[in-house]
Amino acid sequence: MLDDTHNVDLTAQDLELIEAALHTHEKILSVQSRAGGGAARARLNALKGLMRRLRRQTPTWPEGPGQSWVHRVRALFSGGGSLRF
Repeated sequence: MLDDTHNVDLTAQDLELIEAALHTHEKILSVQSRAGGGAARARLNALKGLMRRLRRQTPTWPEGPGQSWVHRVRALFSGGGSLRF
């Protein structure tokens, strides 16, 4: 099987926006799949795989006062620790 990947020039802000949108879409698909949507379950699984690949390839950003609003919001809703401003 051929690896059909592409290189895209994105800024850190672009990646944060994409990641936030993917997390929102994951929540929507999760609700739809729990309501009995088989197609939603398949898309949710594909999306989770994509998000795992993105996490592996995205550099980690330092925590602390300089962290972005996306990280703060995610921490707030996921219980991922305290919010430091």
